[in-house]
Amino acid sequence: MATTSSRTSASKPAASKHASGTQVASTKYDVHGIILDLGESLPAPERRKILAQLRAEVPAFAALTTAKSAARPLGKGASDALVAFHDGKRITIAQTWNAVHALQQHPLVADCEPAVGYTRPPEPARPATRSSSGGNEVHLPASMPRDWSINAVKADLAQTRFGVTGAGVRIGHPDTGYTAHPQIAGPRLRIADGYDFVDDDADARDSMSGMHPGHGTATGSVIFSASAPELFGIAPGAELVPLRVSTAVIHFDFSNVVQALYRARDRGCHVVSMSLGGAWAGRSLSRATDQLVSEGMILIAAAGNHTKMVIFPALLDSVIAVAASNADNKPWSGSASGAAVDITAPGESVWRAYAFKKSGTLHFDTQRSSGTSYATATTAGVCALWLQRHGVATLRARYGARLASVFTTLLKAHCRPVPGWSTNRYGPGILDAVGLLGAELPAFGGAVKRSAQHAPTRTSAASDWTRLQPYLPELSPKQLAAAVTHMYGAGAKRSARSSQTPLPPPSVIDEIVFYVATDETVREAFLAAGGGAKPAARGKNDAAKRAGSALIDPRAVLRAKASAALRSALACE
Repeated sequence: MATTSSRTSASKPAASKHASGTQVASTKYDVHGIILDLGESLPAPERRKILAQLRAEVPAFAALTTAKSAARPLGKGASDALVAFHDGKRITIAQTWNAVHALQQHPLVADCEPAVGYTRPPEPARPATRSSSGGNEVHLPASMPRDWSINAVKADLAQTRFGVTGAGVRIGHPDTGYTAHPQIAGPRLRIADGYDFVDDDADARDSMSGMHPGHGTATGSVIFSASAPELFGIAPGAELVPLRVSTAVIHFDFSNVVQALYRARDRGCHVVSMSLGGAWAGRSLSRATDQLVSEGMILIAAAGNHTKMVIFPALLDSVIAVAASNADNKPWSGSASGAAVDITAPGESVWRAYAFKKSGTLHFDTQRSSGTSYATATTAGVCALWLQRHGVATLRARYGARLASVFTTLLKAHCRPVPGWSTNRYGPGILDAVGLLGAELPAFGGAVKRSAQHAPTRTSAASDWTRLQPYLPELSPKQLAAAVTHMYGAGAKRSARSSQTPLPPPSVIDEIVFYVATDETVREAFLAAGGGAKPAARGKNDAAKRAGSALIDPRAVLRAKASAALRSALACE
């Protein structure tokens, strides 16, 4: 995996030893700021005063910033502001968490989180069969027709039966940016409304570098291409606003995505399609998604590829999570799954625009590729058809903040059921545009969708070890309690079950969640300590045995990277 930030890394990768004595690279963190929730949107002079007071009263924060540091709002009206660290200043993840813990205790701060990307060690190579890597994929014969995915969700029939193309609907598209590919070029690609949050300028063109060059072009084409029969877009009349947030779609720092969400709202978008995600996100993301949903927007995101859990932002309740299926009406083997999935849509071997560089020259083509990215784009396109069918203004006037809830309810109630389908892993079925657009609108609609990712209070009573459970789906609650006991003692075991025993400050659990989500060595230690995974085979010498013992002790694994507050809470000193 690769970090989405272009800044210089401040934390060198550590290395841990398996019991066999083999060196295992640990996660490399790229710390570049702290996000402060100031509780409300404040003018620049007030933000400067608060920042000055925090620097004067919180030494751990002052050590990371300068008198010239500024708190930049993540969006218009947002209470969250990014305090960026200066490039070249060496700051470790432990130093950053030290500042976060101290800031959480200050009355001027409502919430706080690190702005950090990270790079994990390379994963073992996967078999070259229907993977998400493109290129050498093995495609199902049923995916040969270029319109198979649009037919699978009956978008072609919906377009004809209801006379819709997505016209008048504007879709925000945080991704790697756009290219001049003929499948997406034209006036419906609203370049002037776009923005590049990587380079902080108005040019959202894809740099065609990094981990996923051309990804924004590919997913955008699935949403709104109008070049049939070469390529069939789901909503060929919709508009797309390109928002360049990274050079990769595996995200670990969501500050660019949060800014893109607010930009999409400010530029009149009705839907946001997020074919991206990551295993960890701070609460600033959930505050942004909740705000946009409260203003009548619909947010859709990828469940994730080759992960054991549904990733952020799809994991948030205010966002629709989409898993991927194939041309045989079966789940794609690489799709994330779980109770958080709302719907499944075609994602394996989907035809899309392909932009690539060869000998320094940009080339354009069309070909098949796989991933929940395309399932998300398909769902966003169908959403555009639904919005045009009933009228955006009419729907917003009728339902207001409940619009996303209404759409989600109808989406799930009128999908296409599949015999033998695992509804607890992939939602109720496969997306059905005809069923959705033909469904009668409810008189009132469901409750407003909120992610409930609120900042814990500063008292230990609000802490809860069960916040680790989504990151360790292999462990039962009892096994999680056993793993926590290894780290925190018998009191933690009781609290993991009942949440009634005194616990460390909530921000300390935030830090532990962060490491479990971002560092595989920490995650493996929790799994082994909880009995959910077998530890590596022990070596014969004492050093190897000690290394193996440390591997299954979460406290020992955390010792090298934890903040002072976490080490103190876990009695690691």
